[in-house]
Amino acid sequence: MEPLPEVRAAFDQLAEYLQEPHDLPGQLDAVGRVSRGLVPSTVAVSISIVVDGETFTVTATNAKAGLVDAGQYLDAAGPCLESIGTGQPVLVDDVLDEDRWQSYQQASAAAGIRSSLSMPLRDDDDGITGALNVYASEARAFHGLEDVFAGVFGAQVGEVVMNADLSFRTRDWARELPARLEAHQATETAVGVLMASREWSAEQARARLRDAADRAGVQVQDVAAVVIRLAA
Repeated sequence: MEPLPEVRAAFDQLAEYLQEPHDLPGQLDAVGRVSRGLVPSTVAVSISIVVDGETFTVTATNAKAGLVDAGQYLDAAGPCLESIGTGQPVLVDDVLDEDRWQSYQQASAAAGIRSSLSMPLRDDDDGITGALNVYASEARAFHGLEDVFAGVFGAQVGEVVMNADLSFRTRDWARELPARLEAHQATETAVGVLMASREWSAEQARARLRDAADRAGVQVQDVAAVVIRLAA
């Protein structure tokens, strides 16, 4: 089937952008621009990679994407992780109707995100290396476009990730990537909320907060603020 003109144009535009000398965040910005051309309500994009069996957000276009990713890491469940686990695109038409992944649903709603599409990234041996996550402010923004997005972004972004300087693919590097300037009071308040709502110990709650923040590439107090706001 001959691709639609707008799809061909998006593919050519992305190929042109990715040929330019950019670092990984710059390449992701190019993905965001092309995605907005296909879906104008696109508000954030992130790339997650698998490091020693765990998933980390290696780059995101803005804090919204990072916080939504953190919501998934908090419960170890969500569309990004589902896509990596199954090797298939995962579409969420409307987060307000989402009942599979509570923290993802709550973090998305708090960030003004209504729909998302996560697509697996593969290496040359067809192994899953991570996922590309695209977030939009309108419901059903990606409905029926899964194949289009997979065709435009899948192989190209996978190539970008493989060609990037990923000598940092160790768990220690991944956990040290974000700045760790903790706001103690907010963090401890969030710990109390999680202890009450999830029946976690204080140690478990602190560890899950820090793990979610580290893996999403945001500060602990940002994740804590989301937890507190959602509990209000």
